[in-house]
Amino acid sequence: MIVDPNAPATSSDLIKDSTSQTFMADVVEASKEVPVLVDFWGPGCQPCETLKPVLESLVRSMGGAVKLVKVNAQEAADIAQQLQVQSVPTVFSFKGGRPVDMFQGALPESDLRKFINKQLGDEGSPITQALAHAKDLLDKGEAGNAQAVYIQVLQHDNSNPEACAGVMRTHVVLGDVDGARQIADNLPEELKTNEHIASAIAMIDLAGAADVDTSEVEAKLAADPNDHQARFDLGMALYGAGQSEEGLLQLLEIVKKDRNWNEDGARLQMLKIFEAIGMSDPLVIKMRKKLTTVLF
Repeated sequence: MIVDPNAPATSSDLIKDSTSQTFMADVVEASKEVPVLVDFWGPGCQPCETLKPVLESLVRSMGGAVKLVKVNAQEAADIAQQLQVQSVPTVFSFKGGRPVDMFQGALPESDLRKFINKQLGDEGSPITQALAHAKDLLDKGEAGNAQAVYIQVLQHDNSNPEACAGVMRTHVVLGDVDGARQIADNLPEELKTNEHIASAIAMIDLAGAADVDTSEVEAKLAADPNDHQARFDLGMALYGAGQSEEGLLQLLEIVKKDRNWNEDGARLQMLKIFEAIGMSDPLVIKMRKKLTTVLF
C-alpha cells in the first residue's frame, strides 16, 4: 500500500528551512528517525533554483520516508564550513545523526531519484515498493492488477516516469494499443526522453508489427530456410507472443546470414526491441553480446 505523502507528516515536517541554531534538531536528531536531505543553497544561484522544485517534489512523493532541510549557506556559514561546502547547491544525506552521502550541482530528476532511493536502502520508499510490486504483477501476466497499482502511484506522484511507462505497457498487454499511444502523445516532450518512457513508447511502436500467423511463416521457413522475410515475421510474432528471446534469436539469425537484408532491417529491429524491453534487462544484455559477436 502506498503511504499518502500528505498524511504521515505535514508539509512543514517534510520540507523546512533551517539555521545554525536549529540545525541540530532539524537535521542531526531528525535523521535518527528517517534520512534527511540537506540542501545548501545561496541567493542568486540559478542551479539552486533549478534543483529546488524537483527535489521538493520528489521528497513529497516519497510518502514521508525522507525529509528535506534547506540551508542558506551564507547565513549558516559555520555549518557550511564544518561540512566543507565549497559550492552551491550541495546536498548532503544525513542518516543516524551523521552525513553519509552527498552530491553537488543540479542533477537531473532521474539521478535525484536514484540518489534518494540509495539513501532509503533495499526496501526503498512506499512508492518504490509499489513500483516493484507492479512490475512483478506485470511479469506474472497480471496486467490489470499491475495497471491499478501504477495508477495508484500516479495519484501520489503524477510525474513518476516509471509509473507512467507502466500504465502504457499494461495498456499494450491488455490489447489497448490506441489507449497507450494516446497517453504517449499527450506526454510533455521532456518526459519522452526518460528511459522508462522511451522504452514504453518503443513497445507501443512495435505492438502493431507482431500480429502474424506463426504456422504460416513456419511452413515458409521449412520450405526455404533463407526466406528472411518469413523469419523476420516469425521473430516478430514470437516477440509479440511474449517469447522475446526466441524472437530475437530469429532476427539474429537473419543478421548472421545477410546483415544487409532489407537495409539492415533485422539488426535495426533488434535494437528497437532492446529499447522496448529496457537496456538494463538481463535478456537485452545477453542478446547485445550475441549481436556484437556476430557483427565483429
